[in-house]
Amino acid sequence: MPLASKAAMLYALVTPPEGGETEFADMRAAWEALNKATQAQLEKLSAYHSLYYSQEQAGFIHKTDQVYGFHDKGATLRPIIKTHPETGRKSIYTGRHAHDIPGMSKEESKALLDKLMEDACRPPRLYKHAWTPGDLVV
Repeated sequence: MPLASKAAMLYALVTPPEGGETEFADMRAAWEALNKATQAQLEKLSAYHSLYYSQEQAGFIHKTDQVYGFHDKGATLRPIIKTHPETGRKSIYTGRHAHDIPGMSKEESKALLDKLMEDACRPPRLYKHAWTPGDLVV
């Protein structure tokens, strides 16, 4: 998608008797935990974002002509660091969809993006939601 969403909402209609939790990482806290040199490096970088990329990493292959992924114009290049338009606070803007940082090899890109995710997705920056029917998470 060429535009990033402002928010996402997840609503549980039916939940399994066990398992099925969803984890959320506080990417603003992950940004604030980085040293100043790393922050300065990341502010200059962008990465491509593609649903197809993350799905391929999980073993699924989607064709461009399928509606799934809305991907008829290629992957979107987005800054790795996003600044909130109202608060001015920064956060890391990557995820499993992010790949290929211009100016870096595929291996360098993957290593940097994996490290950012690994660091972001650890306590105390991680929240795990155990769903019950009727839950809404924004």
